Amino acid sequence: MNVDRPQDESFDDCEHVLERVYEFLDNEIDAASGDAIRRHLAMCEKCLDQFDVEEAVKSMVHRCCGDEVAPSHLRMKIVTQLTVLRRTL
Repeated sequence: MNVDRPQDESFDDCEHVLERVYEFLDNEIDAASGDAIRRHLAMCEKCLDQFDVEEAVKSMVHRCCGDEVAPSHLRMKIVTQLTVLRRTL
């Protein structure tokens, strides 16, 4: 669970929601933040579409590489790259 985030953070901002999508998909987010993200996704079609894409990618990677575990430094590098790419789209 990511403890570096403040408990009172707002999920009204699309960018903020999409920055946390993998934490949400991996259940690495506190319950209140998860509920806030769910509410945002229910009201924002653009974010829901992007969430669906990210969920599909995660599912495909799991199917193809489900038995392998990436080293933590590689995982962080990939997450950073995805975040940069997502910001440029």
